Amino acid sequence: MTPDEVRKAQQEGAAVLDLRTPKRFADEHLEGAVNLQFNRADLVDRAEMVLPEDLPLIMHGQPDAIAKMAAKLLAEGGFTVLGHLEGGLKAWSAAGLPTVTMPTVDVDSLHDQLDDWHVVDSRDGFEYRYGRVPGSSRLSWTDAWEDAPDFEDPGKPVAVICGDEVRSSLVASILERLGHKPALVMGGMVDWIEREYEQEKG
Repeated sequence: MTPDEVRKAQQEGAAVLDLRTPKRFADEHLEGAVNLQFNRADLVDRAEMVLPEDLPLIMHGQPDAIAKMAAKLLAEGGFTVLGHLEGGLKAWSAAGLPTVTMPTVDVDSLHDQLDDWHVVDSRDGFEYRYGRVPGSSRLSWTDAWEDAPDFEDPGKPVAVICGDEVRSSLVASILERLGHKPALVMGGMVDWIEREYEQEKG
């Protein structure tokens, strides 16, 4: 699909599925895109756990071959796939269309300024109960599409965290799609635990 075709489809309700890594997604992406990092082995399974099956999807990957593979896999899995963005961000920018960025924060800055943040944990329930950033709330990656519309502005910047960045980037992108301005925690709970920062449990 050309950039103009993708833009028109977005305006008609389609969602761009950005298959790149969370860092590359945060650096620059299409407005309204959902970040679901590509992994051929479980892409369809993860998509089924997160996305409505009737949501029209457009793939964005780098290189294009990844987008084409994802489109094939998801179409075979029962999703409505309209196509992929040919030429990726380079073609999108060349067409004069805007992109957006997502702020990031590392665990050291988050820890040092924790009172300034509202931390949203996107992991599964057992992980959250085992150990989490003190004061964090939970918005599970598997429930985010359904539950995010009820997310209320906490009155302070939102930082989304998971084990690394894969699930948190997905949840952050869904929140961003709804008009929130979340930051992505780089390194996640892996770095938080490695530094022996305090945790809440239970």
